[in-house]
Amino acid sequence: MNTYEELQWKEPPLYTESVEDELLGSLSPTETQTKRTHVPLLAESTALVVVDVQPEYWSNCLSVRKDFPDFPENLRRTIEVCRERRAKLIWVRADYRFSHSPWLVQFARLHHGRSPDMKTEIPCDPHSEDFKWEDFATPEGGEVIIAKTSWSSVSNTALIGHLHGSGIDTVLVCGLITSVCVQHSAFGIFEAGFRTLLVTDACADRGRARHDAALALYGDYMYELMTSHDLEDPCNGLKQAQPVWLVMENMRSAVKRGSIVNKTAQQDENSALSMPRLYSFSRLQEVIAMEQDPSIDLKGMRVKDGADKVHTEAPLSTASSISSLSREGPIS
Repeated sequence: MNTYEELQWKEPPLYTESVEDELLGSLSPTETQTKRTHVPLLAESTALVVVDVQPEYWSNCLSVRKDFPDFPENLRRTIEVCRERRAKLIWVRADYRFSHSPWLVQFARLHHGRSPDMKTEIPCDPHSEDFKWEDFATPEGGEVIIAKTSWSSVSNTALIGHLHGSGIDTVLVCGLITSVCVQHSAFGIFEAGFRTLLVTDACADRGRARHDAALALYGDYMYELMTSHDLEDPCNGLKQAQPVWLVMENMRSAVKRGSIVNKTAQQDENSALSMPRLYSFSRLQEVIAMEQDPSIDLKGMRVKDGADKVHTEAPLSTASSISSLSREGPIS
């Protein structure tokens, strides 16, 4: 089986030699070859985004099913682990129509007559008799469903805002099709600043080669790779959710510290309004510790030593920026 080793990421992207030397200068040659430090997955700040798992792309799509017989069981395991450990589940479903998906015209032209199970319009209408979920992947009460009009779960949807509002900083992505909608969705989530991981065996494509090539190109380049068994692992997998603290932070103080950068906040610098921040108990302790440690540059999210060299280990288990807590009053 082709593992596409020639496509896999091996060198730091876009670094000049001086930057790379600065980043790796404090590490021995042996240390630079080892795997990166394990960053825990905390269920209370993690969401699972299930992309396009619907009959059009599985039950009615032989070209996907033939190479991925274990996909249903792997996805079922992924969903069960996230539910049991109280991560947030978000279901994304295709809603492709010529009326609101302008790319469909060119897609239909390119693929006309090429594949019997390649569809163009796929409406998302929960009141239709044709609207169905797969038996192994069906939303439960309280879980969010988002319809998307393009290949990305981020474009023209409320996904990113919902993740931010839910205190999420880490997103697991899985579903169909690996090289198309899963890939585009992972790109958008990563670009929005979230730690992004693909659950590889809970994804499938129109052929194993396309699936493997997509992961070889972008795995560990902009998103991390893990399997449903990795996720289930009691030691290094998804951690059981802990209580979440809702902390009110004074907006004026946050603006002065530079932790909020948007027009509304800048225009309202003298306002005494407060804004909510969601923190798990472990994350709350991390943030407080960071505020009290002068060796940590909160704005750059870096750890500095006396020589002002940058260490590679990150102080937080998230790639997204996090504002520090107000010291204007105790948390009660």
